[in-house]
Amino acid sequence: MALPTMSSILDLSLNTQSTRSPEESHEAWEQCKDAGRKLPEYKVVVLGASGVGKSALTIQMTHHCFVKEHDPTVQDSYWKEVALDNGGYILNVLDTAGQDILRALRDQCLAAGDGVLGVFALDDPSSLDQLQQMWSSCSQHQKQRLPLVLVGNKCDLVTTSGDADTAAAILAHKWGVPFVKTSAKTRQGVEEAFALIVHEIQRAQEAVTETSRNKTHQHKAVCSCGCSVA
Repeated sequence: MALPTMSSILDLSLNTQSTRSPEESHEAWEQCKDAGRKLPEYKVVVLGASGVGKSALTIQMTHHCFVKEHDPTVQDSYWKEVALDNGGYILNVLDTAGQDILRALRDQCLAAGDGVLGVFALDDPSSLDQLQQMWSSCSQHQKQRLPLVLVGNKCDLVTTSGDADTAAAILAHKWGVPFVKTSAKTRQGVEEAFALIVHEIQRAQEAVTETSRNKTHQHKAVCSCGCSVA
């Protein structure tokens, strides 16, 4: 299925969507830069086993359409302007390969990302185990640096809470991360999942900034001889 050629702009404050041609989008972006209002960019890495709907989720978020058949992903990147009352942000989504043979590419995406959507399929409990293995194989530094949101996709295919749902809730509590159920087909929970990870990224970045500010303040409060400075 061919994807739309126009860049997509999602207005969460009004819960509406509009599209612009590439020329219009570029002109609007240049005006934004000229006005000194460059939007922050958040890179979200979509991680999970093959067949759990990572690409379908990404395309549903960025293009508002459902792709039923999609070639196995090697590595794709999508972006979307998200408008909010405070000006919004640029969402850059890195869609990773689910095949273990392409782990090196996946690691490159994680190194470049700001946060992770860990996706599994609610109708396939084994995909949650595979996701755990992928996350466990990440370095300790990456797991500490990258905020994570656990996503149970394909909720439209399950009518009741199954084993995967219960196991995911327990795992999310263990990891201390949010858990959201989505359907790339019906769009249920899709915007919520991406909004959650952006929120977690912002919290993490604010914490780093605050820590850096405190260290700077402590450094300035001590003179070269070690005496405290009022």
